[in-house]
Amino acid sequence: MKSSVLLFSLLLLVTVFSCQEQKEASCCTKPATATATKSTVKTVSGTLPDMSLYQLSSEWQNQAGITQPLAQLKGKVQLVAMVYTHCRYACPRIIADLKRIESSLDEYKRDDVGIVLITMDPDRDTPEKLRQFASANRLDPSRWTLLTSSHDNIRELAALLNMKYKTELDGEISHANIISVLTTTGELVHQQEGLGLDPDETIKSIKAQLQRI
Repeated sequence: MKSSVLLFSLLLLVTVFSCQEQKEASCCTKPATATATKSTVKTVSGTLPDMSLYQLSSEWQNQAGITQPLAQLKGKVQLVAMVYTHCRYACPRIIADLKRIESSLDEYKRDDVGIVLITMDPDRDTPEKLRQFASANRLDPSRWTLLTSSHDNIRELAALLNMKYKTELDGEISHANIISVLTTTGELVHQQEGLGLDPDETIKSIKAQLQRI
């Protein structure tokens, strides 16, 4: 019964955010759509709120090849974006936007704010590929976590973030461009949609969460 309540709450969150209009600038030209998947949700910790994304039971691998649950991200305010390493247009701009936000948070400890990149292309984006990508883009591993998992797990998380994407016949991926802010316990509190936007509202949202730590 408790799992059903948690699942309903998470799916309700998707419904609320899906009502918002998304501005999409993708690596491809076709509109992106998300493939629906069945969610598997369980309580990872009694300290997590019902609406926490860290309630998901899926396992992920980071750029060091270490397997971890999403709940391991708990304790920091997290910026989350979905990318793939051979993306030529939108993803480099998403990373540039994240670095711009990061530069505005220099006064805060790295233990307080994290940045998470989730790949949309797990077939090619192995942990080693993610490590090389992080190195090439000078992403500090003390702050940046790059994650991969199964297609189903990635689609499940994408749906909860209202992050639509679709793999095209040429292997490129049409996708929305969203930066999400999660609380220290994994609740979605803010989203920035689009590329090259003024990040002031996102920064305000992050700092508001940091004041609660």
